[in-house]
This record gives sequence, structure tokens and C-alpha cells, in this order.
Amino acid sequence: MKRTFLFTCLSFAISLTHADDNEAGHSKHGEAFNEGPRQAAVLMPGTGKVNFVITTKNPDAQKFFNQGLGQQHGFWYYEAERSFRQASALDPAAAMPFWGMAMANVNNEKRAKQFIKRAVEKKASASQREQKWIGILEKFYSEAKDDKRDKKQRDLDYIKGLEDLVDEFPKDVEAKAFLAWKLWAARDSVGMPSLEAVNALMDQVFALEPMHPTHHYRIHLWDQSKPKRALGSAALCGQVADGIAHMWHMPGHTFSKLNRFDDAVWQQEASTRVDHAYMIRSLVLPDQIHNYAHNEEWLIRSYNEVGRAKDAIALGKALIANPRHPSYNTLDKASTSASWGRTRLIESLVKWELWDDLKKLTDSAILAPTVQAGHELTRQRGLAVAAFHQGKLDALKASVTAMEKLKEEVPKADEKKKSDPLKEEIRKGIPAKPEAKADTKAKAKREKKKEPSEREKSLQWLRVLTKVLAKDKKDGVAPELEKAKDLMPKDLLAICWLKLGDKTKAAEAIGKLSQDLWGSARQAELYLAAGKQAEAKKAMEKVAEKAFAMDKDLPLRHRLDALAPKLGLPANWVKPAPVRNDVGVRPSLASLGPVHWSPPAAPAWEGLNVEGKTVGSKDFSGKPVVLVFYIGSGCAHCMEQLVGLEKDYAEFTKRGLPVVAISPEPVALVGRAQKYAKAKGGFPFPVLASKDQSIFRAYRAWDDFEDFALHAVAIVDGQQRLRWLDVSYEPFMNLKFVAEEAERLLKQ
Repeated sequence: MKRTFLFTCLSFAISLTHADDNEAGHSKHGEAFNEGPRQAAVLMPGTGKVNFVITTKNPDAQKFFNQGLGQQHGFWYYEAERSFRQASALDPAAAMPFWGMAMANVNNEKRAKQFIKRAVEKKASASQREQKWIGILEKFYSEAKDDKRDKKQRDLDYIKGLEDLVDEFPKDVEAKAFLAWKLWAARDSVGMPSLEAVNALMDQVFALEPMHPTHHYRIHLWDQSKPKRALGSAALCGQVADGIAHMWHMPGHTFSKLNRFDDAVWQQEASTRVDHAYMIRSLVLPDQIHNYAHNEEWLIRSYNEVGRAKDAIALGKALIANPRHPSYNTLDKASTSASWGRTRLIESLVKWELWDDLKKLTDSAILAPTVQAGHELTRQRGLAVAAFHQGKLDALKASVTAMEKLKEEVPKADEKKKSDPLKEEIRKGIPAKPEAKADTKAKAKREKKKEPSEREKSLQWLRVLTKVLAKDKKDGVAPELEKAKDLMPKDLLAICWLKLGDKTKAAEAIGKLSQDLWGSARQAELYLAAGKQAEAKKAMEKVAEKAFAMDKDLPLRHRLDALAPKLGLPANWVKPAPVRNDVGVRPSLASLGPVHWSPPAAPAWEGLNVEGKTVGSKDFSGKPVVLVFYIGSGCAHCMEQLVGLEKDYAEFTKRGLPVVAISPEPVALVGRAQKYAKAKGGFPFPVLASKDQSIFRAYRAWDDFEDFALHAVAIVDGQQRLRWLDVSYEPFMNLKFVAEEAERLLKQ
């Protein structure tokens, strides 16, 4: 049934819960408010020590404004906007909350412009200082026809406006902080000739408030050039705003750049624990969070840097198990839990030579074959390397054949979401779009120069491995190995040269291995195999410095234990972990939250059917259920959703998934929806009226700011845990996806 047809059929009001001219679920304030946080904010600890006094007679509005500002400094844009919206709800006359909403949409110019217009409308009642703050954004986002400024000039004017604020209000901490931020954020358009000058400006902030969230910006400032300069801020960044996950994440940049991977692990694990605690508490799913997948995949890499293979593998599996969503977490999109989970899990299994585990997982749903050629290439390449190490020529050839049949694939960019930014969450720091664009450009460049693709490069060196393993004649294989030497992993290159009896070229390849824990360990044993005793001992001494956190039951660790006495190292050859006093006062990691996401308890629910009988979660004890929260029989979009659900209902029944539709309408109106069913007896699933708004509120399917229902779909498992949730001003229409995802999640 077409949506236009439904609109024609529906002659009554859109909904009793939203009786304005707007479409049900849409904000009466305009498009910008459709895509924002729709639930009320709460005052939460750990958002930063900031105090920006605004014109308001409501002390709670001031508190929420300060909270939003702290969240803004931590790049927690979604929650910052929520806090600013709460401040506005408490004091509708205040101008600065709308300025805050514009600031929270730094990566969404369209919405930012709409919010700053609201601030301008109200600025007459604000103080002179506040009017200057609003004026800076008003000028930056100007849409005047005679405004011909380019981005560079707009950024320069923005910076000058902040400089004027600093000059006029020298004790305005936020003016200095945002000036430092803007100088860094605008570096691509206006340049930044002096990092020292920006650093000195940050010192002025800390002179006024030593625990200000500007520590976050100092890490960004020095990240690419002199990370050591940010060590002081790395020790404080998470501590100054311990409720914001990104503030724990950022010191990981500094420590990783300084090869202090144990400290990087701690920071990134702190970040993921804070994220998970927030998600579980707020019924938010992974990948709806700014920077989430980026932090997780980096944490896996950091685990591997220190040899914590079990933790790396467990986190990779957890990412694969995370709920998926066609808008923000699928294997088709780069930089998502689904994609990074597979990539990093295979990478970890190959790195630590866990060949049996790799084979077992690739035969399971966790790493099953996929239709995405890029992911299948990674999978088959991992299996091929495993087969080579295990001496299984037939298996190696099978993987090569499978790779030859794959099509070339360029990863897709994350599509711009059309609804609630909890689905899109401003993801500054996640390079999904840039990566995808770069891949597209790289492909075009390759095609122009006729360069081989990643698949072709992999096949080139894997075919060499088959010949080495088949013990083909040295004279025939060596030239091919020489041609492929820049394409293949250096440890495999060294092994191949050793198998061909060329220790000189083997040693050359060994010398190019990375100098991290894994690379040094491989150097130690391969140098010894190449007859380089002194080089092997030197590499082993490096391993001894770095292996303090390494899992003891890894194949590589067992070999190192046997190797140590041969190289003159003591039996207890691993040196203790370094003791450092420059990391700040750290809380226990367990106190921050769980290391893996787990589904939260689903709120209890119940409603009345057309006969007035109560149906609720108690009736589904031990059984999964899919809940469809629709706004009302007067909502054309809702009726289209229910008709679509009827059409796809077989997808749910064949998987044993009951479906229940719930509306906030009175029970007397519930029967109206049934007339749109194709079946004579009505929809094949229960259609209920909720007894009150609390059920919709509990599932976040309610706009607290405008007091009306929103569209939502939830998957609840047999243990009454919430496994999946979509909330929006528009109904979720891909119902077949819901059925398939429910089946995947419930099998885990």
C-alpha cells in the first residue's frame, strides 16, 4: 500500500497525542528538532568543571547549560544538545541554550543554522557578553545574499570574534578555551603557524581553572607532532570529565604515539567501560555513540601490542555480536562494530598463530562467509596464511581459488541518516566517510595507472606461498618471491627465504619487521633460524622489556620460553611492568562499567486489546517478542508500517518471533487500525492500547520536550533483555531486517 494512498484514506486527526498540523512524531518547532534528542536530560556527574553564567532566572537551566558545555568540550555532542534542550525547556526565554544547540551541531551545518536563528530571535533579553557569543555564530552561519565569504574567511572571522571576547572579558575561561579549540579545528582552512602560541593560550585557561576540559584540546594539539608535550594533559583528561568516554579515550592517542601501549590499553578500556555503562543505563545501542567503534578497534590493536591476545579476541567477538542497524552498523559500512569486529578478530588470530581457533570460528556464525567481497578477502587470506603455517597445501590452494572468484569491492561510505542522531551520532574522529572516499579515489588512481588491487596483490604473494609449500624448484620460485617481497608480510617473506635456503635475504626481511612486542619476538626466533645469534639475543632483550602483559599460553610465548635459555636469558626472562608516576590518579576500571556491552533489562510492558483484555510482558515469559510502538490509527506512516508488518509477518512466524503492536491511543480507538489490514479478521498480531504513557517513555518512544509519542521497534529476548531498539520521528520500515537481526541476536 502506498503512503499517498494511506494519506488519502485517513480523514481524521493525525493522533490524539499529537493533534497539531504536523505529521505524527515530527516536532512542531521544525525539522531541526526532529533529529535531536527527544528525551529529557538528567544532571549527571563527571561532565567537566565549567561555569558559563547565562541570563536565566531558573537555576536548573543554568546547571543544564553548564553540563552541556562540559559535554561539548568532550565532543559528546548528542548529550550536549540534550542538556541545552533541557535548559531551554526550563527557561524558554533564554537565548544561550539555542547557541549551545548550534555549537553541538558543529558537524551539521543545516541544523546549526536553524538553532542559531532561534538564539538571535531571543538575544535582546541576553547580556552584552552573551550577545557577542551569539553574534559570532550568527556571522559565521550568515546566509545573507551579499555574504560572499569563503570558509577560510568565515573561520578567520570566527577566530577574531573570539579574540575580541578574550580582549573584552579577560577572565572568561570559555572564551579562551573555545578560541584554542577553534584555532585547532580551523587549522585546515586558515593554517596554524604556531602550536606554541595555542599551547600558551591553553596555559591561560589552566591558570584560571586547572581542571578545565581544555586538556582534551591539548592532546589534539600535539597529537601529530610532539605527543610528549601532551603528557600532563593525558594524565588529567579523563579525570577532569570522568563521565565522558571520549575524554578517557584521548590520552590513548598520546600514549600510543609514545609506544606506551599498556597505558593506551588502560585509557581505551576506561573509555569503552564508560560508554557501556551509559548505553546500558540509557537504552542506547553500540554504534549509536560518537567514536565508539573507533575506540573499540583501537583497543583491540592496543591489546595486541602488549600481547593480551585473549582480550583482543574476546572484544573482536563482542563487536561482531553487537546489534546491527542498516543505518549505522552493517558489514557494508566501514568503521562500524560489524566491520571492525571481523577485521580485528581475524587479524588477532593470525598474529598469534591461533590456527585451530581461526578455523573453528570461520566454520561458525561468528566468521561465516559473507557476501561482502572485502570481508571475504580478509577471511580467506587469514585461512590461507593458517594453511601455510600448518603445511596444508590443499587448504592453501582452496583459499587462493576462493579469492580468485571474488569481485573487487570498494567499501561504502556511511550514509547520512534521516532521523534521530542517536542513529547517526556526530562521529567526529571516526574516519568512515574519509576512508571510503579515499578508497574510491585510490581505486580510480589504480585503474588509471593500472595498479593491482588489494585482492590481486594478495593473490600474487599467496601463489608464491603455494609454490614454496609445494617445494617447487628454488630457481623457479625465488624470482617470484623477489617480485612479491614488498607485498607480503615480512615474517612470511623471511620464512620463505629460509625454506629456499637463502639466509642472507631472510635476514634482510627479518630486519624490516616492526619493533613492537610481536615484531621483536618474531625477529628473535627468525634471526636465530638464520644463524644470527647476536641479532637474535638483542631482539630477545627487547621482547623481555615488552612482554610483561603477554598471555602465557600463546604458541609464540611457549617458543620464546624455550628460546630464552638458548640466548643466555634467565628462566624468568620477562622483566616486570614499568612503574610510572605520570598517569594521574586512576580509578579502578571495574568501577567505570563493563568491558563488553550487554543487553540491558527490558522495561516491563502491557496493554489492552480490543476486548479490553490485558496482554503484557508476563505473557511472554521465557519467549522473545518484537514490540512495535506506533503513534495511532490517525498516523498514515504508522498504518503503512502495520500493513508492511502484515506483509512480512511470515518472516517473523517462521523464526518463532511473536509480534505485538502498541499505541498510546485509548482502547476504543485501537480497532480503527484493523480496517487497514488485508486479512478480514484484522492484523495477525495483537494490536494493543497502552494503559498509560509510561511504557512509551520507558522505551524512549516519547518526546519529553513536546509531550507526544514517537515511533519505535524493540526486540526483547526470552530473558526479558532489550536486544535491539530503534526510536525515531519516522517508523522503521525495514521489517524483514528486524526479523533477520532478531534471529541473529537470539542465536548468540
